[in-house]
Amino acid sequence: MRVPQSILERRVFIDTSAFLAIVDEEISKRCVSEKYGFLTTRFVVVETHAGLLGAVGTDEARAFIESGLEEITEVPIEESDYQYAKRLILEYRDKDYSLCDAISFAVVQRLSVSLAFAFDSHFRQHGFFTPLDQPQWP
Repeated sequence: MRVPQSILERRVFIDTSAFLAIVDEEISKRCVSEKYGFLTTRFVVVETHAGLLGAVGTDEARAFIESGLEEITEVPIEESDYQYAKRLILEYRDKDYSLCDAISFAVVQRLSVSLAFAFDSHFRQHGFFTPLDQPQWP
């Protein structure tokens, strides 16, 4: 794994596990505003909304949709991302990647992003640098 050095490389893909971990709006806004450009996909937004509904209820899930994405760029999924994700799931039979995670892998690879704000081991397994890799996030 390579730690990005350039400010241009300081884009971070946000996974559902990170969204669920930072439901507190103040923590979320502080993290976003400090030094990273955060990216995600509509698949992650949908998965996060469903997770919030089950974990904390409808009010928080609605708040996430209403204001939780203000500082985050939603990256469109391309057909090639979807096709890559399907191949990944079929090829790596020893992994239990969700389709959402596999699409996320395709998007971050297409955009040359090496950081993932995720607490889900799949991102580390697939070679992305996450907060779990070292105590001091780069």
